[in-house]
Amino acid sequence: MTTHEKGANEKSSSQGMNIFEVLKQDHEKVRYLFDKIEKGGKKERSSLQKLFTQIEEELQVHMEGEERFLYPALEQHDESRGKALEGYEEHQVAKTLIGTFSSLAVDDERWEAKLKVLNEVVEHHMQEEEREMFKMARALLKKDQVEQITAQFQQHKREGRRPSRGASVDG
Repeated sequence: MTTHEKGANEKSSSQGMNIFEVLKQDHEKVRYLFDKIEKGGKKERSSLQKLFTQIEEELQVHMEGEERFLYPALEQHDESRGKALEGYEEHQVAKTLIGTFSSLAVDDERWEAKLKVLNEVVEHHMQEEEREMFKMARALLKKDQVEQITAQFQQHKREGRRPSRGASVDG
């Protein structure tokens, strides 16, 4: 089992996890879904569309949560303000790219190329968060702030998570 599969398939509760662990788990799930699409090759269009819909839903809830709870806390510190602002901008690039899929059929030759670019943009962003932003945030945020952000983010995910129209991650 690959790291991506393990992260995406773990049924462990996110109770007791801090925001950085929750976000990392989200990142692993998105990586797994991108891998699944890539390995699926030229499967039937509906399967690819379902997987893309799952990626879109995961990213939307995740990005909105970071923008509402983590980034504002980081903006309050001179040392991390630039990283938070960069995070917002990278999210905007990803959202713009995601939006371009609505007018593009899965069998359009540009669909696969566009998906690859989205994957690259998202992967770059996730790596930067994991390697730089999380480290900075751990050093700057107080324990009670981390706990509050974690609770708010998890509540947001519960409220923002629509029943997926896509294929199940386990499937």
